[in-house]
Amino acid sequence: MNLRGRNSIAVAVAAVVVVQFVTIICWDVVVVGGMEAEAFPREALPTESGYLNIEGKSGALMFYAYYEAISPEKQLSDTPILLWLQGGPGCSGMIGNFYELGPWRVGPDLRLHQNPAPWNRVFGLLFLDSPIGSGFSIAPSEEHIPTNQDDVAKDLYAALQAFFDLNPLFRKRPFYVTGESYAGKYVPSLGLYMLNQLDNNRVLPLRLDGLAIGNGLTHPVVQVQSHASVAYAVGLIDSQEKLHLEALQQEAANLTRQQKWKAAHIARNRVIERLENVTGLATLYDMRRTLPYYTSENGTDYLSLFINKPAVKEALKADGHTKWEDCSQAVGERMGDDVMKSSKWMVEALVRRRPVLLYQGQFDLQDGVFSSESWISILDWEGLDNFLASERRIWEVSNVLAGYVRSHSNLTHVVVVGSGHLVPADQNLHSQIMIETWVSRGLPPTASDVEPVGMNAEIS
Repeated sequence: MNLRGRNSIAVAVAAVVVVQFVTIICWDVVVVGGMEAEAFPREALPTESGYLNIEGKSGALMFYAYYEAISPEKQLSDTPILLWLQGGPGCSGMIGNFYELGPWRVGPDLRLHQNPAPWNRVFGLLFLDSPIGSGFSIAPSEEHIPTNQDDVAKDLYAALQAFFDLNPLFRKRPFYVTGESYAGKYVPSLGLYMLNQLDNNRVLPLRLDGLAIGNGLTHPVVQVQSHASVAYAVGLIDSQEKLHLEALQQEAANLTRQQKWKAAHIARNRVIERLENVTGLATLYDMRRTLPYYTSENGTDYLSLFINKPAVKEALKADGHTKWEDCSQAVGERMGDDVMKSSKWMVEALVRRRPVLLYQGQFDLQDGVFSSESWISILDWEGLDNFLASERRIWEVSNVLAGYVRSHSNLTHVVVVGSGHLVPADQNLHSQIMIETWVSRGLPPTASDVEPVGMNAEIS
């Protein structure tokens, strides 16, 4: 289940790791253990990184990388920290880090290039390879890999506790849980688990200030029924094929309602495979693309080539024996019965107590705008009528259309134009402005906010 090939379910986030032993700095590259980490500038190393123990799972380790804010606008003790979770199930946080929203991104030339609009401009940014078994995270056995959202949330919570134990002063900083794609389940499951720990007066509970989901798979029984209508509306299929796809979609929905999870998952895969085959698209994640994400003209997955370099692993302090995969097949198989289960009820509980941002890229055919609005419109939430009745405003950045925004109470919905499934990869500046403005509770940026990037915008 990777983002490059067909029949993948979700996406990504990524991570890097700081050198924690003696290093020799030579101009703008890092020399580790006598090997040159080709095209790895010393300033690209994260603030800290490594492995976090998972309490209750002996030998299981979760890989992390943390980047402190580049230009914090407040005292560090008041500077928010964002957690980013990738999709999948089983995709590595390294995707988000090295391809989307991290401060340095890998190019087809297998070198790191500075991201002019990273999400850690004014926030701390934490990447985790979750679930256990994804990316560089280590699962000693198959049994250590979660099979459901409860276990995913418990492992994430344990990893966060270990991270904050390393940095006790971070515990009081504002904390936001964010992610994309299959993290449309991870984000609410972790958020609800964190609130439950707060409610039960657990020792050292973790702070939670808000949650953001990009192009999420959250309520599959509804979302699986959206694909044919979108494909037909944009001319990718004809009316006859629309009817055929709708029959496949209905089968997946019926099996989901019957709680036949494995069969429902297989049925959804048939929908996705059919859609790929009849449209001929390079990827359902972005209807415009002639190549899948992080793929060069000759079909090479350049992200994997870069991350799997021995010198890069050593520089990142990742386990040198682990072959990095963008999306783990083992995790995908273990989580298979979870795919068609809904996390909508978790979002309903969370939006009553914390700000929630739901955003989608305009050109995502798989988990895009219509797919998300289909379940947003049926939320069991007392603020829904006022949300739906609120104005959908045009959002511009320096007089250029950036998207559309609707907001009421704790819920904000943003459509990001000119982007697909991986919004920060396609629109790095606009996504940076979006997240910064949302965290600031919808206030427009001040002159000092926009000076580093030379833009102006407003989202509420």
